[in-house]
Amino acid sequence: MSLRTVLLSLAKTSLLLPGLAACSQADPMVQPGTSAADAPNELSDAPSTQPAPERPADIRAADLGSLEWLYSFNGIDLPVSVQLIDGAAAEGSGAELTSYALDEVVYGDVDGDGDEDAVARINRSNDMAFEGLWYVWLAEGPDVVQLKYPIAQTGRCATYVESVVIGDGVVELTEYLRIPGLDDMIPCSDPGTGLQKRSVTVHAEGPDAWPVQTAPVPAWGGLCPGPRWPDTAPGLVDLWAAPSAGAPVAATAAPDGGAVFELLDAPLMQHDGWALLGFRLFGVETDAGGADLACAWGAAA
Repeated sequence: MSLRTVLLSLAKTSLLLPGLAACSQADPMVQPGTSAADAPNELSDAPSTQPAPERPADIRAADLGSLEWLYSFNGIDLPVSVQLIDGAAAEGSGAELTSYALDEVVYGDVDGDGDEDAVARINRSNDMAFEGLWYVWLAEGPDVVQLKYPIAQTGRCATYVESVVIGDGVVELTEYLRIPGLDDMIPCSDPGTGLQKRSVTVHAEGPDAWPVQTAPVPAWGGLCPGPRWPDTAPGLVDLWAAPSAGAPVAATAAPDGGAVFELLDAPLMQHDGWALLGFRLFGVETDAGGADLACAWGAAA
């Protein structure tokens, strides 16, 4: 063999040796008996540092009979706190004793967000009066939150709430109103003859949420105080279903589209820059004999 041939052979061997070493070198991340494909990936297998998403509150698991409620007498006064224990509470004594009790609870999606909510009735009674108010309880994240505005009221010689049914994002109310004059001779223990069906949902903007009526006309979904005066001149102003210009429109200004009424004082419905007004739309027929005054919000002068 020539010297040239030997030198070429040695050179080829020296070029191959690093590659062989690289192929035979053990991967420090691979345990004996495993391949590189089976090796753990430090990035993908490390525990996640992202917080787990909050589970929505289970409204059915919330004990509404053991929570603190807001209660507004007649549905329009400033609310007082009432702590229920085993579904009941009492304040005062003797002739001044006032009792509260949790009544019927209906479940379903009130605000259309996909989570179950509740509409619950709480009764208030004493020697002089009895009333029941229906309140919305919303599942808000991990909590249940009461809407402070009641959506229906029942009592002696007053509106009778026949049914409360929650559909897909709406509460369907069937009520019987007492029509002045026509129902004056009906005993207070019996319902009036003015049939009224209403649909109510919730309009939310940030931390604020209000009940709004969607049928028979867009309007305020809370209780409506009576008119301060029985008559008014025709004419509408711009009105919204809640105290926000982002709420559904209830009426627009028109000289002959309906009438607006000044309402009795309602401390619960005081909102800066807004005034709650009663209104009727001409041409809208109902079975309530004119007793079903709707309410909506207008910009305060």
